[in-house]
Amino acid sequence: MARIIDKDTRLIDLDFGELTVSAAREAGSVVPTSITTGGNGTSVVLNVLEANNQYAGSFIQYVRLDLDYMVRNNEVMLPVEASIQRTSPVPLGFNVNGNNFDQTEEFIFILSRPLNNANLIAATTTFEYNDFRNMGLNGTTGLATVSGDAGAPNQIQTIYAEKRMYSYSNNLGATINNGELDPALALPFNSVMGMPVLDSVTTWGSMAAITGPNLHCYRVVIQRNQTFAGSYGETNLALEGEGSCQWPAVSVRFLCKDPKYSEGEYLTRIANAMNNISEGGPVA
Repeated sequence: MARIIDKDTRLIDLDFGELTVSAAREAGSVVPTSITTGGNGTSVVLNVLEANNQYAGSFIQYVRLDLDYMVRNNEVMLPVEASIQRTSPVPLGFNVNGNNFDQTEEFIFILSRPLNNANLIAATTTFEYNDFRNMGLNGTTGLATVSGDAGAPNQIQTIYAEKRMYSYSNNLGATINNGELDPALALPFNSVMGMPVLDSVTTWGSMAAITGPNLHCYRVVIQRNQTFAGSYGETNLALEGEGSCQWPAVSVRFLCKDPKYSEGEYLTRIANAMNNISEGGPVA
């Protein structure tokens, strides 16, 4: 929603609800054999990779923010500050006999135009998910499965993007190797990990002026906590595994000011925000 602070100032904010993803894996399986989800964030879930797939438990949330009134009133607002708020810096949960060496990736994209949501909804593999790793700058490319015939969003159409990476630490886990689990008593448990730690955060995007009629907002999480390569002799692979991640609610807020564009600058901004949506092409 957009809140009117004064005649030249707006606060535009959007929210992704909390989502809990639980995975269970049978002994010897390289992928989770059971996936369950819950939480109020399920109402905006676009896709969850189901059990018996690589990286099962990965998900995409989508929020479309209606700013149609801005078009009707010829308004344009330039973000001058972005604030990303979370109820927790990392997902809460645990990981038992899991993949403790691969990192988990989380993306936030705030776009002035939609992606190919029909293909994202139908995704059953990480093929579509992987394309989020290379999107949102002018020098990047995007596959048609994600962005459709319009091509990948360029930098001017990427208002804001963020990537966070998480990993499991032996310092925060109990394993047979670090001596926190007694090998005579622990089996079938080889490792019991707590919450992951935040490794890095990177941001990009144009912080370009927002004209409406919509902002298209995506949260993408690529999880590997119970997916194994199966070719390196991983100790935990032979054991049953389970894990749960409670992904916190996220609020994205833009403090915006009127840039005082001329009519020509306003029309140019609208064209730049939307110009590579193919006519009659897929929309959200």
